[in-house]
Amino acid sequence: MRLGYENYEIQVMKDGRWVTESSRGRRAEALALAEKFLARKDCAGARVIANKENRDGLMDEEVVFEKTQAARGGKKLQITTIETTPPWCDTPRDFFALESRMLISRVMRSYLEDVSLTPTELLHTHKDLQRLQDYENLFPSAVSHIATLQVAGTDQPAADRRNEIFAIVEQITNQAQQAEHLDLPKLSKRFSETLAAASRVGGEASEYLAMVVLARGLAAKRDWISKLDMLCRMALAETDRKAVLLLDTVIADVLGANVIQEVLGWKRSLGAAIIAMLDLADGKFEVEESDAVDTVAMLDRLFAADALPASRHVMIDRAMQQLKSSAPLYRSDPSKEMEEYQRVLARLMVPGGILSGAHAAEALTMRGARFVEQGGATGRRAAIGATVKALPDPARGVMYLAELTNTSFADEHLGDIVAELDVVFSARVIDELCRRASSPKDRMMTATGAYKATTSSALPDDIKSQVADHIDGVLERYLIDENIIDKLDSPDSHIRDRAVRLVKFCGAGVLPEGKALNMARRRIVELLRQPNFDSHFLEGIADAAAAEKALRGFHKLLLGAGLA
Repeated sequence: MRLGYENYEIQVMKDGRWVTESSRGRRAEALALAEKFLARKDCAGARVIANKENRDGLMDEEVVFEKTQAARGGKKLQITTIETTPPWCDTPRDFFALESRMLISRVMRSYLEDVSLTPTELLHTHKDLQRLQDYENLFPSAVSHIATLQVAGTDQPAADRRNEIFAIVEQITNQAQQAEHLDLPKLSKRFSETLAAASRVGGEASEYLAMVVLARGLAAKRDWISKLDMLCRMALAETDRKAVLLLDTVIADVLGANVIQEVLGWKRSLGAAIIAMLDLADGKFEVEESDAVDTVAMLDRLFAADALPASRHVMIDRAMQQLKSSAPLYRSDPSKEMEEYQRVLARLMVPGGILSGAHAAEALTMRGARFVEQGGATGRRAAIGATVKALPDPARGVMYLAELTNTSFADEHLGDIVAELDVVFSARVIDELCRRASSPKDRMMTATGAYKATTSSALPDDIKSQVADHIDGVLERYLIDENIIDKLDSPDSHIRDRAVRLVKFCGAGVLPEGKALNMARRRIVELLRQPNFDSHFLEGIADAAAAEKALRGFHKLLLGAGLA
């Protein structure tokens, strides 16, 4: 230790005696940390001791700050354990990704709620990172839990993975400390202006530094709704897509906190709350029901404009987590549990698919298992069969079963899933495959959704081909039986209208790649090969510029339909 060197010990009172909790090289930082310890409900006292080396080599100690208080008996903050394997992070950048921040929010929930911080604020603020690492053994416990899950089933020792995580967090902490000493701009109402100003300070690190500035601005907001309100106002005022997406990362963090009840307002049941979360994610929420109407109205507008992809992911994930939970869907009236389940199931049905795909299939099955008497593998098998029967038509059943193969259920129940697929082979025409009440377009989209879910599933290749070919055959038969192609290509219409209708039909996504789509494409090729097609196509368009525009537009349609 060099002559005159000072360091500062921060001690807290535990069980009537002083215990060193941390140390700092600067007096101001030590005093700030002591104040933060005192802000904890369970802290009985904090003090700062300055250590200085004299010329004779002896150390002088001086208490430069001390304060005691009555401990308020707050409950001990602990990590929330999880069961699923967490995302693997190799670099500091990985920690800032959505799935990693969602993990931080879940595992560190009690701590983040106690200090009113989002994961983004935490990762961009040196003092908050240091405070977390100084808080008892919370941080090491979280790292140990994550590391143990990540190395399960591998040859890597958990201790090695823990050290890797500690090293990455140290890099993140050092980066935040360096940013603390930069002359950063103030937060503008338009975040794109903050980004531009930060680029003049940090060049390639402008995004990171802009987020540091944003984190500082959010620190003044001590409740979730205030943070959400500030972020939504900034997002609505912004025209720069990049800036909105960066704001979206923090909005997603806030929506991952314990703010949902305030956002949604009172709901009669968990099932109603799940549906409300999904409605909000789609920008279709009845905002008058919220406890924060003005803020949630802005949020709903942003969702409706597809401006918040990360936040939408978080909202749907929260809804699925609740659906998977053991909490009753209708606690006040158990007799309505099945009815509420069916309402949630119906809400998950969207044009051409099942909202959230494999995640929803897994959640529906886990919830469905609570309606069967058997337990274990027998109960899960029964739940799979019952869920198929609860769906509105065989096409939805295929979607559900195909998506379920992309979950852990397939490890033990792939044979049961394949057996349930017999439901599709009994459907020979589209009215048997899809709900008759649906429009022709919706029926084709639903059948196509079942086809696509099948081809992207983890089903055995031979089963996958059989199911997909059968659905394609049903669609081909539908086009023939209903004269769909002939109606689009009616000879009573101008050739331009016929060609545009056919090409739009092929590019609309209502048919999968296969026999049905090829039938429509062949008709288009026949039209294009007619003598003097371009001349006939432009008949009735006298203006040369308009004619050129019409041809360019048609060529663009051909490209979109995969025909050029």
